[in-house]
Amino acid sequence: MDDYNLVGFAMRYTMVKKRIAASYLKKEDLNTFESILLAIVFKHGECTQDKLGEITLFDGASIARALKKLEDRGFVSRQADPNNRRKKIVTITDAGLNLYGEVRKAFQDSNDMIFKGITSEEQKELDSILMKVYKNLDDIEIPTK
Repeated sequence: MDDYNLVGFAMRYTMVKKRIAASYLKKEDLNTFESILLAIVFKHGECTQDKLGEITLFDGASIARALKKLEDRGFVSRQADPNNRRKKIVTITDAGLNLYGEVRKAFQDSNDMIFKGITSEEQKELDSILMKVYKNLDDIEIPTK
């Protein structure tokens, strides 16, 4: 596969989705990273700050700042883990669910345009291939200096 095509697709897809999300997040004074954290918490139901760091590859301080902002705006809540009081468990609030739902709806509408002319069978095949590629990313060893 041509790297140019793959990288071009990934960047263009990401930018389109980022612009869609930004149109909803701007009114809440949130950025893309904060929306990603909101989506991860939604998907997992509840999540520790450490787990968010593992998933996003961001440092703990960045995660904590973003979660503080989400919490201040009422989109997530953080509570001490009863098994380890130093850890925080993050859950999404009703306001967070509403915002996430708005953004997801806009993403689904854009997917309808992106996949126009592609059969549901082809979409399933693409999804299967992308899942394999996604899993293979974990096996890549990045050289260190």
